[in-house]
Amino acid sequence: MRFGIRELIFVLVLVGMPAAAYFFIFQPKNQLQQEARAEIQSKKTKLQSLDQATAKFVDLDQEIVRLRTAIELIEQKLPAGKETYVVVNRVSELALANDLTVVSIKPDKVVSAAQYAELPIRLVIEGDFLAFYDFVKEVERLPRITQVPMMELKKLDKKDHEGMMTAEITLSIFFEGDQSLSVDKR
Repeated sequence: MRFGIRELIFVLVLVGMPAAAYFFIFQPKNQLQQEARAEIQSKKTKLQSLDQATAKFVDLDQEIVRLRTAIELIEQKLPAGKETYVVVNRVSELALANDLTVVSIKPDKVVSAAQYAELPIRLVIEGDFLAFYDFVKEVERLPRITQVPMMELKKLDKKDHEGMMTAEITLSIFFEGDQSLSVDKR
């Protein structure tokens, strides 16, 4: 057998076909497969994280009921706007029960925020410090939501009044709605 140009071209075409098939067919297909595998892996990771997130909220209905119960409990501690005088009267009664003298009670302007409002009340109370301490503990135990953002205590300078003091307190009472208020001023 003679090996000539025609045979050489035939061998080159024979060897070139698989090489061309590799570069033009197999390599792009492999690239597409790798991209598809990477996308599948990415989606599997997202699914796993989603499964973990939803596993935390399996009892979502129970969680909603629990949160609604907590909200109702807090709302029970909020008087209606017309009932704020009841809280003010109760604070006054607590002061008198602890042998304190209520010098003045002055409501400030109502501060509205969303569904709830705040009524700051300035109290000036005189009496024994230990009695005042008991009064503050009882105010803390009130069933309504109250806050004491400001309190200033001053010792009375009189020699015969040992342990006596004057307290200026701002007591904030939280209540529902923007209703008009009727608070007794003393």
